[in-house]
Amino acid sequence: MNDNNTQPFWSVNQNGKIDLNNYLFKKFLEANDYFKNKPNSNSSFNIIKKNDIFLEIKDETDLKDFILNYIEENDLGVGVYNLMSGNLKYFKRDFLSMIKSKDIEIMKDTKDDAFFFYNNCIVNVKKNEKKIINYKDVNISIWKDQVINRDFIEADHHESQFRTFIWKVSGENVERYNTMQSVLGYLLHSYKTNSNNRAIIFNDEMISDNPNGRSGKGLIWNALKQLKKVQSLDGKTFTFNKSFPYQNVSTDCQILVFDDVERNFHFESLFSVITEGINIEYKGKDAIRLSVEESPKIIITTNYTIKGDGGSHDARKFEVEMSTFFNADYTPEMFFGNKLFNDWDDNEWARFDNYMMECLKKYLNSGLVKSNTKNLEVRKLIDKIGHELHTFIESIKRDEWINIKAIYDNFLDSYPELRKWYKQNSLTIGLKSYCKHYNIDYKTSTAGGVTKIFIDSGKQTDSEDDIWDEIQKGLK
Repeated sequence: MNDNNTQPFWSVNQNGKIDLNNYLFKKFLEANDYFKNKPNSNSSFNIIKKNDIFLEIKDETDLKDFILNYIEENDLGVGVYNLMSGNLKYFKRDFLSMIKSKDIEIMKDTKDDAFFFYNNCIVNVKKNEKKIINYKDVNISIWKDQVINRDFIEADHHESQFRTFIWKVSGENVERYNTMQSVLGYLLHSYKTNSNNRAIIFNDEMISDNPNGRSGKGLIWNALKQLKKVQSLDGKTFTFNKSFPYQNVSTDCQILVFDDVERNFHFESLFSVITEGINIEYKGKDAIRLSVEESPKIIITTNYTIKGDGGSHDARKFEVEMSTFFNADYTPEMFFGNKLFNDWDDNEWARFDNYMMECLKKYLNSGLVKSNTKNLEVRKLIDKIGHELHTFIESIKRDEWINIKAIYDNFLDSYPELRKWYKQNSLTIGLKSYCKHYNIDYKTSTAGGVTKIFIDSGKQTDSEDDIWDEIQKGLK
């Protein structure tokens, strides 16, 4: 607050009535470094508060608190307080739109650079180095919400607890560990275009009818929250069809998490968010449209698989499989003897910070690194055809022609609870998907209105021995 700004923003008439002077109120707010800004030409405006190089997005309540606190701190009297506290219209967006507009230049990640804002310095991470920048040498703005509330300290990252955690959730597999590191680096790098932006999906490797999770997915995005502006949406209650689905997402959010989504999460509804940007609507306000370059990166955590195949899906998602090392019965707290993040001292924080920057360097050098998953594709198949059919197919006779109707009847006898709704066509489609996944030869034949199928056992015979046996028989 500017100490020299004591000019009244109200007036008193000859009858002693106190009224707001709109012009002086506007000048008062601007003198105290409030202004409005549009993220882009297609958006509504944000109200911004500037403090040196740091910017904050403010809402109507923030403005009201500022004004009322100012009145009390400067002992401006009950009349002025009652005037401002009793007139909500003074803090509505339409009224506040009189504040001057300003353009802003924000320090943000580029293709080859990432920036972390600590209390004591800015750390600039590149492919092969990190540089320390003093705030006094910076003349462009920084979002205050993106400042990490601790000092940066150089440290050896190899003994970091979080590094060990990543090794464990990677199944102690080097390829999967490299994948996990590259994913962390990707999410820490806020630069994106519509061609390289993908949703990161964290899944469990466990095959189960009723997956329980607890593999550590939540700790992954909570780790990112220690370095970036992360906001989460409850995946169990979130729906794309409700009004204002992103109303709790701020325009300076860097990572948006759809946490613990349900089995039938409609991933296609995120296609436009991933490739075009996000449309944020707040109740009672105009929409703010953020381009893909300005919008947050996306994380999805789930105990199920995300449905959808083909190039459109593959181009928009990158799936990561979490090992079962940690679970409901064996937690990270049990393994480490402390709660990650909550119980750390300065040394452990320093190791963590330096490790995460190593992950970022890996991503800047190699991009997202793919690796083979353990059970993800099998889990997708099970989610597609059902656990019952996946189990039942093992009992179908191989290497002989079988009436598909007989298979269907046997399946329903095995699972009578499905009889009311499960169609024969669903079974046929499921059989084809199963055989395609496991590369099993599958044939059909229809004659006289009866359809039969043939499923190859996959067993190979030595054809040369068979021919020699026949020759021997012919010589006798």
